[in-house]
Amino acid sequence: MSVLLSGKPGAVQSADQAQDPHILRAIGRAWAWRRCMEAGEFATIQELAEAVGLAERHVSRQLRLAYLAPDVLKRLTCGREACAVSLYDLCFLAGEAWQEQTERTFR
Repeated sequence: MSVLLSGKPGAVQSADQAQDPHILRAIGRAWAWRRCMEAGEFATIQELAEAVGLAERHVSRQLRLAYLAPDVLKRLTCGREACAVSLYDLCFLAGEAWQEQTERTFR
C-alpha cells in the first residue's frame, strides 16, 4: 500500500516505513552493546552504562532487545511491521518464549 505525500508529485511513502524509528534505533543500539559485551570491551552492564552515560537499569532493559526472537527481529527491522506494544514492553518480551514474543508483538 502506498500513500501520496502531499506537496511532492510522484513521491510515495510505502507501508514498510510504518515502524517506529525509536524501536529501530533501540534495536540497533542493543545489538551494538551486545557486540561490545561479547568482545570483552566491558565486563559488566554497569561499566557499559557508565561508558555510554546512561543508567544501568536503562541499559540492562534495552540490552534485552538484542535477544528477541529471530522472527520478531526480522519482522521489525526488515519487514518494518508495526509493533503492537510499546518499546518499554518490547524490552520485557525478550524473556518470553519465541512464539509468545511473536504473538504479543504483532497482535
